Amino acid sequence: MEIDFTPQTPATAAYRRLRPGASAAVLFLHGITGSPAAWTPIARAIGEEGLSVSVPLLPGHGSTWQELNRTGWREWNEAAVAEYRALGSAHERVVVAGLSMGGALALSLGTLDTPPAEILVVNPALRVDSPLAPGLGVLKHLVRSVPAIGNDIAHPDRDEHAYERTPVGAVASFSSALKGLRETLWTIDTPITVFVSGSDNVVGPRSLALLRSRLPRTPRIVSLRRSRHVATLDHDAPLIAEAILESARGGTAGDRE
Repeated sequence: MEIDFTPQTPATAAYRRLRPGASAAVLFLHGITGSPAAWTPIARAIGEEGLSVSVPLLPGHGSTWQELNRTGWREWNEAAVAEYRALGSAHERVVVAGLSMGGALALSLGTLDTPPAEILVVNPALRVDSPLAPGLGVLKHLVRSVPAIGNDIAHPDRDEHAYERTPVGAVASFSSALKGLRETLWTIDTPITVFVSGSDNVVGPRSLALLRSRLPRTPRIVSLRRSRHVATLDHDAPLIAEAILESARGGTAGDRE
């Protein structure tokens, strides 16, 4: 599949293309401090294959890190659920793909009464991998932001347009919500594919270990040997795109094993 990584204007804007008559749609969810730019090239390519696609801009993103600090998991999850249900009302099959925090949101959609047909997650975050994580609830009142976590990409010419700082309050909200999400993983019966980069400076191996141990069915694991955390913009992006397209067209992780 050909993917055009040419920067769009504005790069951080939501991308949505609904195909008349399409029976399937793909919802793409970006990571914390990131933007739709992380998924838009893949979404455009899949949209050219005749499927409906949507890459929403999650609340607090696409503006300033200070604005993100005024939002949290509840707002991000509500936005994801709203877009998922909107796609579901117009399509027979909806597949959800998420990167990092977007992977956690995708898994959360798997706990709904009507879950996605399949979930595909790229370096999903199930824990905040920082020694400061246990104290985030207090730290957010003392420190507003820490250095950026965005653009962990091996390819030299790609940019996810992430914030230049990481807001502590938003991360604290995310970390707190993940505790509850980890306790509900056992309820997700949707087929899940997990893409794992060979080098990831944002999400550690504990998140993958949690998925393997707590999901009721074994997820399919796909190694991305040439990519870092934002693999959707990295060397292995075509592999991710092909898997999402196959899933949206009706193939599941179980079918591919």
